[in-house]
Amino acid sequence: MRSLRRTAFLLWGLSALWGPWAQAATEPASIVPAAAPRTNVLAGRHDAFRAYCTTGEGAKAFAKLKADLDAKYLALPFPAEPVTYGDPAPSKRTSAMADQWRAVQDTCGVISAVAEAASLCWIVTGEEKYLTKARDFLLGAAAWHFAPDWKSGAVVGATDIYYNDEAHFRLWRKLPLVYDQLRDQLTPAEKSAILAHFRERGRRSVEWIEHEGNISQITRNSIAADLSSHPVRFMPMTGLTALALWDDLPEARDWWTYAYQFYRDQFSPWGGDDGGWGEGTAYWRGTFEHAAFQDALLALGDPAAYASPFWRNSPLFAVYHVQPYLHTTFGDTSNAGRFNLEPVIADYMEHLARVQQNGFLRTYAELCTDRRPRPIDKGLDDLSRTYPTAAEFLVRNFIASAYPLPAARPLNEPSRQAQGPEPVAGLPPQRHFADVGWVSLHSALGDPANDIHVTFKSSPYGSFSHSHADQNSFILNAYGEGLAINSAYREFHNSPHHRDWTRQTISKNTLLIDGLGQKAQSKDATGRITRFETGDRYVLTTGDATAAYQTLQPKGRVQRVTRDLVFIDQRYLVLRDRVELATPGKLSWLLHGEKGIEWLGDNRLHLEGSGGQTALQVKLVSPGVAWQATVTDRFPVPVDPKYASGEISGSYLTGKWHNQTHLTLESTAPAQTYTVYAVLFPYRSVSPEGAPLRLAFVDATLTPDGSLAITHGGTEILLTLTDDSIQLR
Repeated sequence: MRSLRRTAFLLWGLSALWGPWAQAATEPASIVPAAAPRTNVLAGRHDAFRAYCTTGEGAKAFAKLKADLDAKYLALPFPAEPVTYGDPAPSKRTSAMADQWRAVQDTCGVISAVAEAASLCWIVTGEEKYLTKARDFLLGAAAWHFAPDWKSGAVVGATDIYYNDEAHFRLWRKLPLVYDQLRDQLTPAEKSAILAHFRERGRRSVEWIEHEGNISQITRNSIAADLSSHPVRFMPMTGLTALALWDDLPEARDWWTYAYQFYRDQFSPWGGDDGGWGEGTAYWRGTFEHAAFQDALLALGDPAAYASPFWRNSPLFAVYHVQPYLHTTFGDTSNAGRFNLEPVIADYMEHLARVQQNGFLRTYAELCTDRRPRPIDKGLDDLSRTYPTAAEFLVRNFIASAYPLPAARPLNEPSRQAQGPEPVAGLPPQRHFADVGWVSLHSALGDPANDIHVTFKSSPYGSFSHSHADQNSFILNAYGEGLAINSAYREFHNSPHHRDWTRQTISKNTLLIDGLGQKAQSKDATGRITRFETGDRYVLTTGDATAAYQTLQPKGRVQRVTRDLVFIDQRYLVLRDRVELATPGKLSWLLHGEKGIEWLGDNRLHLEGSGGQTALQVKLVSPGVAWQATVTDRFPVPVDPKYASGEISGSYLTGKWHNQTHLTLESTAPAQTYTVYAVLFPYRSVSPEGAPLRLAFVDATLTPDGSLAITHGGTEILLTLTDDSIQLR
């Protein structure tokens, strides 16, 4: 047996990582250049940027950007200032208000993206029309208002961070950077108007971020502080706007120190050295925004850029958890409950491959099969709420262009002897992200068509923020399809379906006790991974969700809720649930699928894969427990009809809103203790020729000594599992 609880990766050894990271500036101002511009295209780099955009690697992307600006936006009048739409609290947001909330963001996204693109086109071409467009949009936005009295009706001021923080975000993360490039072309009156607006918007931004996110109290890999998701995501723009306004607003220097120290000393509260992200993979995507600050450091020559253990390991969170095909994942997602290796992720991985000289990340990027345009090729198509934009990718790629793209390396490359004495290893097929309590298991990492992929979660982050009440739950994908899914649509944040189904334990592949699961939106509903080890034929992990189940039960009643998960021969998945209660209760065992689930009796069930080409056999072994099975293909809380009908759409929405299938097995009699085994066998249900495949059903029984005997065709496996040991014969 080889314990991998905290095994260090050869390629990401801490001794190598902390060298450059230890060089992070003790005085944040020391790395700030003497001359502006200090953001996007730095002083002294304009000629190099012009060459990059006209004859270099950025020529194609710049040509598309410029063509779209000329054709679609150069004649666009500056939009009217958005007005308020009622109570801005997310808990008060109706479906109609969500549409208005997003519309304000769309307007801001267009304004900032057009100004940004025009400024870059002016830098490259020197044409006055682009300077005029960027200046006009800067001045237009500088005339907008703050602190709207929304109770009095529809009034201007809807882009104030205190009213619609996402709208503010789409303006503030770009416009000061545009100003940084145009500063010397503005009249004193124009500069005065813009800076007066920026002073107030910036002040309100930093004030709101600290108040709502408690940023100064945040510590790395911890949600002990009273933090919030959006304020953390807004920290990169706080630092970038500070750089842009360094010479113009005295308070900008305080903003820079605030942001730099946050990234040096506190980031990330959502993860630690292992590179995990406690809010889930869809919100891991938000590291793109934090990477913008790292890119700024890279441009400034700060050796701390991308150098911490978190940044070295963060890409692996996607490598291990995000497949090229659409699938469900833990935590909130916006793409009809699904996620995949999107083109924007592939581009980001190529960027990190350059910066970190990591061939594994290039290989992972090349797995992308999503047919949507790569962001660098999108130009100004579909601006709306999209970020980062093609212009941002253009600047980012320019900054990283000094780094060559490394040779690709197979993700499942076997160990081989290098030129030197040390072996060069591929990535192991399993990984424990101990910082966030996630485990990922693969049979063929990097080969999705032949991969069985299991994700298991028992997290110290609880069900807080964008996490759900899902401790000790698992997700199973196989051969390019979803099998055991996370049933987790989110039409808009805090919709009835999102609040009362998606966030709740009943929508997960886990357990209920007397119909109750774990408390949603709670820091106390935690789990923890207590074992993670490998043997020649298995990977074993154990999750303890006792604390999570105690949140909705009388004090002292729940004494134990643990789940062992054993991946055997990279083919069979065995679960062992152990529950101990102070007073008898009924247990429910839950499973969810995209399509049909059939309860066959005799403790067996069959589940159809999301694409109709795979299936899952399940055999339960639970001596002394009889089950009452319920299968339904309806949600108890329906999806908002605008979304279910397809009325709401966009380029980001490639998944489909449809009913799913939900199995509940409830014990017919209450008991104080339960031990429930489940053997899961995923398989291809259709031959290459399209004919249905009929396989013998997996079977399992308990032997007199408590071992689990699994038989399947000619396969015989004997598993002896205790709290302290595992034996496989």
